[in-house]
Amino acid sequence: MGLLLKIILFGVAVYAVWKTFSRWKGLFDKFVGKPDEPARPAPPPPPPPAEPLSARRVAAEDTIQCAACGAYIPASAEKCGQCGRPQPRPQS
Repeated sequence: MGLLLKIILFGVAVYAVWKTFSRWKGLFDKFVGKPDEPARPAPPPPPPPAEPLSARRVAAEDTIQCAACGAYIPASAEKCGQCGRPQPRPQS
């Protein structure tokens, strides 16, 4: 037999096996019933709503530049955090 004929006969045999299997499975499901789908776990609850952005807003603090080291520090600081030099107070 030729190779092409063997390939065609193999395909026909596979098709026959598949159709027979699907037919028997259909009859089995008809009399017994389809298996139940596994229960899916409930989805997790949604996270609680976040606070409004305006409630969490933090005001920016004014900064000044240290005359000794050039680092920017808060205007309310007593001393520079880098070099330790006390900050001059504006005269009122």
